[in-house]
Amino acid sequence: MINIEQLCSHIIHLVHAPIHVYDAAGAQINVYVDHGEQQDVIERDEDLRQLLLDKRKAEYPVLYLEAEQIIYGIVSNNRETYLLGPCCLKHVEKEAAAYLVKAHKMDSLKPYRVSYTTLNTFCEMVMMLFESLTGQTVTRDELLQKCFCDEKLVHAMKGKVHEVFDHLQENSVVHNPYGQEAREQEAIKKGDLEALKKSFQEIYVGEIGTLSHDPLRHEKNLAIVLITLASRSAISGGLLPEIAFSMSDAFIQHVEELKDVAKVRAFGRQAEIEYCKAVRNLSFGLKQNPLITRCKALILQRLHSKLAVRELAEELEITPGYLSHLFLKEEGVKLTEYIAGEKIKFAKEQLICTENSLDTIAYSLGFVSQSHFGQTFKKATGMTPKQYRESYKEN
Repeated sequence: MINIEQLCSHIIHLVHAPIHVYDAAGAQINVYVDHGEQQDVIERDEDLRQLLLDKRKAEYPVLYLEAEQIIYGIVSNNRETYLLGPCCLKHVEKEAAAYLVKAHKMDSLKPYRVSYTTLNTFCEMVMMLFESLTGQTVTRDELLQKCFCDEKLVHAMKGKVHEVFDHLQENSVVHNPYGQEAREQEAIKKGDLEALKKSFQEIYVGEIGTLSHDPLRHEKNLAIVLITLASRSAISGGLLPEIAFSMSDAFIQHVEELKDVAKVRAFGRQAEIEYCKAVRNLSFGLKQNPLITRCKALILQRLHSKLAVRELAEELEITPGYLSHLFLKEEGVKLTEYIAGEKIKFAKEQLICTENSLDTIAYSLGFVSQSHFGQTFKKATGMTPKQYRESYKEN
């Protein structure tokens, strides 16, 4: 079983942030670092150190946010307290380091860096440290709720609900009807494009709620809601979750890049249409053989590697011969041809929608070389990848 010292060593190499250890009286008894020559914000600023120590609790670990993007973790068992951090939760490491130097009495002439990590990763490190130190466990959701969902936040939440209710009543405004929304989602679930477009054209009394007082942010939030609902409806209609979630990720990322209210609104509707088309284009929908469904999901997940029938069969716990026979029987196409077709389909999308080089596309799809990719692509489409990209630009 890993001991606390080994765990701390692993943590600092994962998140590249120091861990300070203090006794019950607040005296430092140890420190774990992976870059010992640079300045240490907690050692330099006694006020910050005391602020973090004052937040320690034996019942659960504590997270502390500074300047909305710099995070610390405090783990204690009443005898010892471990302070993890600081880490930066956004890719603004240089700005965060400059802030820390200025805010915590550090030498601006000496180099200092703060590492980036995700909130999930930081929470996992804190949770492991807490379990190792106390023998108790806490989930990530429990940790975040205990640290950030206090009584003040709950009151603010309830206050905002009352504020919205009051505004609607004072202005005699009602929300858009649920029935229209239900018909919209049912059309996507069934892959019924005509019914979906008809639902868009419904005239009803009511308005979509205000999701932000900033018009562009409101439209983006609304588009994200539409995409999220559509993805779940498409999954209910038989679309593989991995496909639906990947589409959702891509659509939402694109929404965030748009700068025009009208374009955001149009894109939100187009995303719903794309989900509806994806369900409509399913060969067998929910009646598909479960083994084939799982096989297709594996292919999608591993599209960026060199796929072998043998590896897929091992994952599905059947023989390669039976998998190939079953796939041909159910899909009407050889499994190897289906894999090649999915790679070509993805390559077409990259050639049309991105500026990625042919080398990048080839290697991202598991081809051993650009020439191998080009030969396979031309055999499937009658054109080289370059010709395909140029023909699309001409149109």
